[in-house]
Amino acid sequence: MEEKTVFLKVEEQNLASAMGSGSLDVLATPAVAALMEYAASSLANDILNNPEFTTVGTAISIQHTSPTPLGADVTATAKLVKQDGRLFEFEVSAADQKGEIARGTHTRVSVKAKKFQEKANCKFMKYKYVLFDLDGTVSRSAEGIRASLEHAINELGVEMPDLSDYTRYIGPPLIDTFKNLVGLDDERAEIGAHLYRRYYNKRGKLLNSAYDGVEQLLKDLKGKGCMLAVCTSKYEPFAREIIELLDLTEYFDAICGSTIDSSRKDKRDLIPYAVEALGGNFERDRNQTVMLGDTWFDALGAKECGVDFIGVEYGYGDIEAMRNAGASVFAKTPGDVAALLQ
Repeated sequence: MEEKTVFLKVEEQNLASAMGSGSLDVLATPAVAALMEYAASSLANDILNNPEFTTVGTAISIQHTSPTPLGADVTATAKLVKQDGRLFEFEVSAADQKGEIARGTHTRVSVKAKKFQEKANCKFMKYKYVLFDLDGTVSRSAEGIRASLEHAINELGVEMPDLSDYTRYIGPPLIDTFKNLVGLDDERAEIGAHLYRRYYNKRGKLLNSAYDGVEQLLKDLKGKGCMLAVCTSKYEPFAREIIELLDLTEYFDAICGSTIDSSRKDKRDLIPYAVEALGGNFERDRNQTVMLGDTWFDALGAKECGVDFIGVEYGYGDIEAMRNAGASVFAKTPGDVAALLQ
């Protein structure tokens, strides 16, 4: 029969911690019970001898046979009485210098350590589904977008609008940009979008770089069990290529963008699409979803979908415009985002 013994000195500090109180007029019952549970978990992990697995407690029954005074040197022992596949059953006991002070039983079950940790971390996160706008949130992309837009407008032979204000064309759907900013009708806007995409695919997409701190943010969120998606009005194949160019593909569970026929171009369409692509049910999981973006267009889409929104101040958008669209929570840097998701 396998067994293991562990040791604890019952002192004021660990007694107060175990009881959730600073009072010294209580017995050290929780500290002793925790020590017996630790003896069982430690023995179970020794038996498993596999770092990919750990054990979690499913049941414990303790009977205290004697008070445990402050200053006592307590030992706890766990004995394996039965192992049935993933299930471990232990007899546990504890004693101080005067003899036995508690006895009982404890049951544990083995689980995959990484998966269990992800689930445990996720419980501390407010959101399960985290959606990232691409331009101005994940990627510095203004140079390539402007160059592609200028090329298309020159090819069309129409007057060049003022492109110094990125907020006018980074964020909204491409077709809307050609209609509202350049002043084209539907047919000419489609031609402009085609010219833009052709140039962007050859040259514009190469002028992208990830914002400092974004990769670490993505890594941290993945480690906490969140599901991550790119949710952008950019043409979906372009979005995939850009994420690959930025070497961030491993962090995203889905990359969701617009269609070439504009049947899916607004954030109110893209947000539900992204949640479903992550394996969720949008109506059920709406309150577990958050949209991150840098423009009023992102904020409005989140509001229309009834999901939370975090505006990033480091992108191309205007903070006041985001506020007017319903935004109230903002992150100055990618590093600030994680704390806002707790």
